[in-house]
Amino acid sequence: MQQRPSFESLFRLSPNAYVLLAPDLAILDANDAYLRLTGRRREEILGQRLHEAFAVDPQQPDAVNVAELLESFDRVLERRVPDTIPVIRYSISRQTERGPVFEDRYWSATHTPLLDDDGRVSAILQHTSDITELYGMQAARAAAEARMQPLQQIGQAIIARARLVQDEGNLLRRLFAQAPGFVCFLRGPEHIFELVNAEYQRLTGHRELIGRSVREALPEVDGQGFLELLDHAFASGEPIVRRQAPVRLRRDPQGPLEELFVDFLYQPITESNGRVSGIFVLGHDVTEQRRAEDEVRSYREHLEELVRERTAALLQSEAERQAAEAALLQAQKLEAVGKLTGGIAHDFNNMLQIIGGNLQLLRRSLGADETALRRLDSAVSGVDKGARLASQLLAFASRQPLRPQRVHLEQLIGDMHELLDGALGSSITVEVDVPGGLWPVHADVGNLQSVLLNLAANAREAMAGTGRLQIRLHNSTLTEKVHGEAADIAPGDYVVLSVIDEGVGMSDAVRSHAFEPFFTTKQETNASGLGLSMVYGFVKQSGGFVRLDNGEQGGTAVHVYLPRAQEASGQGSEERPAPAVAEDTVPVECANADEAGL
Repeated sequence: MQQRPSFESLFRLSPNAYVLLAPDLAILDANDAYLRLTGRRREEILGQRLHEAFAVDPQQPDAVNVAELLESFDRVLERRVPDTIPVIRYSISRQTERGPVFEDRYWSATHTPLLDDDGRVSAILQHTSDITELYGMQAARAAAEARMQPLQQIGQAIIARARLVQDEGNLLRRLFAQAPGFVCFLRGPEHIFELVNAEYQRLTGHRELIGRSVREALPEVDGQGFLELLDHAFASGEPIVRRQAPVRLRRDPQGPLEELFVDFLYQPITESNGRVSGIFVLGHDVTEQRRAEDEVRSYREHLEELVRERTAALLQSEAERQAAEAALLQAQKLEAVGKLTGGIAHDFNNMLQIIGGNLQLLRRSLGADETALRRLDSAVSGVDKGARLASQLLAFASRQPLRPQRVHLEQLIGDMHELLDGALGSSITVEVDVPGGLWPVHADVGNLQSVLLNLAANAREAMAGTGRLQIRLHNSTLTEKVHGEAADIAPGDYVVLSVIDEGVGMSDAVRSHAFEPFFTTKQETNASGLGLSMVYGFVKQSGGFVRLDNGEQGGTAVHVYLPRAQEASGQGSEERPAPAVAEDTVPVECANADEAGL
């Protein structure tokens, strides 16, 4: 692509005289044509104010019309519109062998304001033409007319001056056509295209624009806000700037509307009388830049979403790891306590058997001694209590002898209804929810009854002897391994026995010890702390697990999961080895503190 000349090079190489002034009229720059015309060097005049760089002839002060020059600059600064001085007399000095000599000269000057983004005058461009010869020709013409001399020489001079002005216009048109970005000039309140460059033609699809209004040449922009902005700029005389403004153009006559993004400036052009004659439009097509920014933004948002998802996954993984560690520790703790308890209970039970046997032998030798018999009965009662305690400890350790059989829980609960009513009292309302189609389970009937009675008694204590107790049964199928508080729970079919109270619940600290033997929150009642321990041990030995949860109306829900009985099993009375399935004691928010009291 051919490189376009810079504005500075056009300024430097222009054959017309230009000088650039600050708002205080200090000389900022001047091109070579201006320096040749005034006979000055650039370093001599830079920084000086214009009327000081070209001082007044002290011998002929009336040969310099400084006041008219300053009035023109004042109008430019005040109105921010170009101002022209057709003819001004201003003598300037030239260096000769005899020193500086002032020459009487006549000039034509145009002062154009250069505005910044805020609409303030940042500089003034002065275009100066030496019309001394033309002025003299006019005088000569008057003399020639008086003397009836031919006017051929005067006409030739005028033609030469016209050609010079034409050359300057052509240069400005080339500058306009080669300007970076898209440029156009819109004339009048109808915004008629008067000038457009090649980039503007490319942007709009190479349409016929010159002589047509924006509304006629670009009908698709109607309703997009651009016509309203043009009207406002023309009416107010204030420039309008927009960044990355979306515009929809039909660049192909047969194609769809294309969305582009442009930066643009609407700069009203004001005449010397202060009226706006048109609008100068300058802008850049930034569609590729906007699309690149959108793509980068999309990638960044996608990356941030991936980071959020990965962070959530890591947090979830860490939570699962901590839960698994807690479950392992709980399982190991209960396993260790169970082994220790089972060993002690077994040895203790053996010693009780020896004591009990000797007491029976002693009874035969006492005869009719009533005092000795009462003491013997007291000793036998203590042995029986110790035996029951040993049985409870063996139940927790999953080492008690079981007689499993095929059991329908709905029938078991129905048979125990009167027993539950008697154990709970009239102040406890028992609600039983038993759906049809329940699977049978394979468990010891007597221990199942003990489990239900223990849970019911705990619920009664949690509700202080009054309230509602719910007993529910339902089938449940676990399709994947579940991480519980004590260990992993194997998938499979289970029948769930739920005992739900409306008590006070239990804290997390209490729940973490709920299944430990001898742990109780009811020291004042001398509770053994073996109720939930027995439930835990029996259910585990039967291949199920226990889960503590919140009740719907507060309190605690104890869910006992018992594995479904297989069709080929349950016909014998032999004890079946327990599957390696541990209980799930994952808590939810809160649970019943009194549950650990038995």
